[in-house]
Amino acid sequence: MPTIILNQAQLDAIKTALTARWNAGLAAAPNDWVKVAKRIQSSTRSNTYAWISQFPAFRQWVGSRAHKVVQERAYTVENRTFESTLDIPRTAIEDDELGLYGAVAESMGVAAVDLKNALVFEALKNGFTQECYDGQFFFDTDHPVAPNEDGTGDVVSVSNLQVKTGDGAVQGAPWVLLCTKRAASPLFLQERTAPEFVAKTSAAASDNVFENDKFSYGGRWRGEVGYGFWQCAFGSTDDLTAANFQAAFAAMMKFRGDGNRVLGIVPDLLVTGPDNHAAAEQLLLAQQNATGASNTLYKKVDLLVTPW
Repeated sequence: MPTIILNQAQLDAIKTALTARWNAGLAAAPNDWVKVAKRIQSSTRSNTYAWISQFPAFRQWVGSRAHKVVQERAYTVENRTFESTLDIPRTAIEDDELGLYGAVAESMGVAAVDLKNALVFEALKNGFTQECYDGQFFFDTDHPVAPNEDGTGDVVSVSNLQVKTGDGAVQGAPWVLLCTKRAASPLFLQERTAPEFVAKTSAAASDNVFENDKFSYGGRWRGEVGYGFWQCAFGSTDDLTAANFQAAFAAMMKFRGDGNRVLGIVPDLLVTGPDNHAAAEQLLLAQQNATGASNTLYKKVDLLVTPW
């Protein structure tokens, strides 16, 4: 058998082939996160969102412009870095056994999209215990709303949270009702760098090749997920029933901003996990209810069931 000596052109060709499989994985993976969050490009280590306390609205111009008081509490989202690494033994390349590694590279591309899904839906799930811009949990009973359009005055508490009540009540699997059709978004994905595929394959310069006889390929993404406008979301840990759904829907439509102005919030998406899958389908996709009558909630909003 002739001696096989790898040259850089061969290694570059392998990188090109694996990158193509990585890109195929990126394109094939379902971007469910875009249904609940908007992407914001980040250009530095972290972003501060002082503006997010100002839900946009117009008023009649009488006298001077109404300059709303910006929340003094800074809401800062710091980017994190994520990676996935694939090591290919040099012997596999020499022996032309790369087929399976192409599938792994494609799976890494899928995983890069899955990361965004996981981060966005994890933030949604954690909204019951994580603070948003106003210092309250994203889903809470005490969001402050001011009586004056400029954000001043004695605030009142507004709730976007539904919990099971009663002695010994056990909270159930969470479900969330969202308004996603407005420019204001309940969540945002802050992206510093897009997913990229890199390789360390120089046989002469790579320590990993010299020490371990392996060529390394890796995926990288940098960013984070943050909370947007709580007014566009309503969270519940009560049972997913028609009555509870209707109560949440009505509460969101009644949301008012500073100055007692109607915000025009109309829910359009129900998000659940696997535990509420059957109840959600019965609620929104069955044309008849359990008694055989017409289901008035049929396709009332879109449904997204996610494993995340």
